[in-house]
Amino acid sequence: MVPVLSMVFMALVTVGCIVVPFGAMLWIWSRRHPDGSRRYPRVWRAFWCGMLAFVASQVLTRIPLMTVVVPQLPEPVSGFLLSGPVASYTAGLFEETGRLVVMLLLLKAFHRWIDGVSFGLGYGGIEAMLIVGMANLNNLVLAATINAGQWDTIAQALPPEAAEQLHTSLVDAAPHMFLLGGVERLAAMTLHIACSLVVLAGIVHGRKLLAWVAAVLLHGTFNLVAVLMVGAGIDLVLVEVVLVALAIGLWVGIMKSRPLFPTEIAAPSAPGSEVPPAPRVG
Repeated sequence: MVPVLSMVFMALVTVGCIVVPFGAMLWIWSRRHPDGSRRYPRVWRAFWCGMLAFVASQVLTRIPLMTVVVPQLPEPVSGFLLSGPVASYTAGLFEETGRLVVMLLLLKAFHRWIDGVSFGLGYGGIEAMLIVGMANLNNLVLAATINAGQWDTIAQALPPEAAEQLHTSLVDAAPHMFLLGGVERLAAMTLHIACSLVVLAGIVHGRKLLAWVAAVLLHGTFNLVAVLMVGAGIDLVLVEVVLVALAIGLWVGIMKSRPLFPTEIAAPSAPGSEVPPAPRVG
């Protein structure tokens, strides 16, 4: 039997992967000035663009390459590209390139601090829903099947070793282990907000290449810390504690970066004229 508490945590993480990004966006969107006008008008645009950037850079490109193409390459090329350090930084390479391209094409006038935050919420939100949320929902269905005594029906469709491993992972795992995926996603969402602001700051201040490199290095290094700790056999709870500590540090930087960005959406240009650059601060 799968412990009821494990199933509760699976359900909480599944719901949280949807509630956290959309709840944060609804709170941002609902903010108003004393006169009743919206504090952050048209803020949903950056959120949807963040989702688009994840789909383009991961779902349509990197994930198919890493799961289908790279394993077919001869050794040692395949092993090198799939190694922890290389995979960590190629994730940053693909994701930050997608982030930059989408911002340049679809957020030309949206260079506010809140646009960078919303972009990161959309990017990290859809990632959480597709990767962690769907996995926990699948686990929840399997756990209910086990507890209903119907596991043999599913096990017959799987290789014996895979069925046994899956069953053991659900039945024997400590309940709190199912919460770790949700904690990791909160840290990852903070990383995506930070990287979005780094890239957007580069666009605002005419340092796109420098900001892109910085975001790739930040993203890859954050991933590598987790990969190396897991590879070293460090307890997963401690790994999550370290990631949360890093996320708190990133959040301090996020809050202090406000002065780097304009406070308003850029005004549309007159017909036949060039689009003016976003106003800069500092």
